[in-house]
Amino acid sequence: MKIKAIKFFSPEENVPKAKATSKAAPLPTGYISNSGKLVFPVATLQDLEIDPESTHFKIGVQEGKRKIKSIYLVPAASADQTFSFEKSVEAM
Repeated sequence: MKIKAIKFFSPEENVPKAKATSKAAPLPTGYISNSGKLVFPVATLQDLEIDPESTHFKIGVQEGKRKIKSIYLVPAASADQTFSFEKSVEAM
């Protein structure tokens, strides 16, 4: 019979670890409207420290994926081939 590698535990490893007391901040939210526009609430823009009136972005997704789970907004120095923000009408 072959001898197998066995890891033995020590009594110190049996002590419960302290749980983290701080909760992680929620991720910024947004959605894609029926007309295909990216919509970000004002709170999301504030959390990301984005000035919607003067910032231009390149928008991208991870290459080679069939389903989009993340959208990347990369600030751009110039306005060439970039997107800008537009304020939409707020729903009542």
